[in-house]
Amino acid sequence: MKKLTYLVSAVAAGLFSSAANADISVSGAASLVYNSAGSDTNLHNGGSISFGLSTTTDSGMAVSTSAGITLGTTGTATGAVTGWDNITFASGGVTLTVGNDVGVPDGTGDVGGLVSDTTASNIAAMSSTVGISDDEGSGISLATSMGGAALTLVYIADSTPAGGEGDIDGAADTGSGASISTTVGAVAITASYATYSDATADDTETGISASYASDMGTITAGYESSTGTNDGNGYGVKYAMDLDSATSLTLGYTSQDVDSNTGRQTDVSISRALGGGASVFAEMRSTSGDTGAGESSGMSLGTSVSF
Repeated sequence: MKKLTYLVSAVAAGLFSSAANADISVSGAASLVYNSAGSDTNLHNGGSISFGLSTTTDSGMAVSTSAGITLGTTGTATGAVTGWDNITFASGGVTLTVGNDVGVPDGTGDVGGLVSDTTASNIAAMSSTVGISDDEGSGISLATSMGGAALTLVYIADSTPAGGEGDIDGAADTGSGASISTTVGAVAITASYATYSDATADDTETGISASYASDMGTITAGYESSTGTNDGNGYGVKYAMDLDSATSLTLGYTSQDVDSNTGRQTDVSISRALGGGASVFAEMRSTSGDTGAGESSGMSLGTSVSF
């Protein structure tokens, strides 16, 4: 990756000599996953390449954006181009992101979900979960710090932009949100609030998570609630520990009571780093209570490589 980064940066510098402080980074990843759920077994493979572009103005302001090509382990057989949706400006401890893929700070209390989309794809999902109808779109995000706390404020002027064009002054659906992260002693805490509204929906979501790390591992607990389209609450807990210097084990549990449906989900994930960006992993999920169609449990074995 480093050699490719230097090469691309050198070519860019030659083509755009006026951007003396510009930097282009390139990275990639690939994965191969065996998935089993009941009598259904599948082999999935996917990969991605990501481009990060940044420069610094004469005044010291950092400007950046990103893009990529991705073939997920679930979905279509052709890759998808992603990115170019936002531009980020950072200066003096303030980071401003503007674009058509700005997200509100939702999902803060959803800490128990661990497995990949590949593992989850053939397993019965909980019938109802906490959340707002749409959590991203054309808007602006401001991130800064206040004392020892990190603060983020978000406003979405159009939650369903058409391609690269958002209707700033006439959209039918909008969103907003705020989050704050701080520490109290040895406990890291994050709290957030997000909204979405259109002609038929007026959704809110509130979440909080707390994490404590010790020599025995890290335990994280979260609580979330939403009103409107999904009316209810949920909680989750996650415990992560290192078995040795290269192997980690994580356990997660989630319970949701939304729209008179109660579902439960248990996840287990274990991974081992092999060096050189390569790793192997195994993960399992089981669900119970009010769920949709599919098997009640499933597992995956796989490898992933970062380049």
